[in-house]
Amino acid sequence: MSINFFFVFLLGAMLSMFAYFKPSSAHNTMSGEIPKIELESFVIYEVEPQGVKRFFEGKEGKLFDERYEITSAKFSNNTKHLLESIQSDHALYQADFITLNGNVRYQREDGLQFRSEEGTYDQNRSIIRTEGDFVITRNRNRIEGTKLYYNIDDDTVSADAIRGSYHLDLGK
Repeated sequence: MSINFFFVFLLGAMLSMFAYFKPSSAHNTMSGEIPKIELESFVIYEVEPQGVKRFFEGKEGKLFDERYEITSAKFSNNTKHLLESIQSDHALYQADFITLNGNVRYQREDGLQFRSEEGTYDQNRSIIRTEGDFVITRNRNRIEGTKLYYNIDDDTVSADAIRGSYHLDLGK
């Protein structure tokens, strides 16, 4: 076997390997958007000179061009007169507007609590909305209904199909 035949055989083998194992671009093989950042078990703080303004945490988070997608999400806001937090199984955070799905819970440090399976929260206007069933509790008071519109700053609520119990403190 001559050396020329060996090199021709080697070149043929390399060209056939290149044709068989042709490199492919990751951009062409993946479908959908690719997140800029992916985080696991994280906490992100928004800090100002006066202290922590807002923070959010989650089990898994993805940052895209204009939104965050978070699982086991919890958002806390310390910019109001009362510390408030809202959490859910899945959240989409975009431009101070949060869309929540699955086991939604809102809590304020004065004891007010809210539960639903879905909802939206506008942080700038401090408004929570749901289309489905909800339950609001505070101390022994309880309100149930559907289609909640709750303005946190004005402390006003409107809803459909309301049922509730309110306990009066008559003094002793």
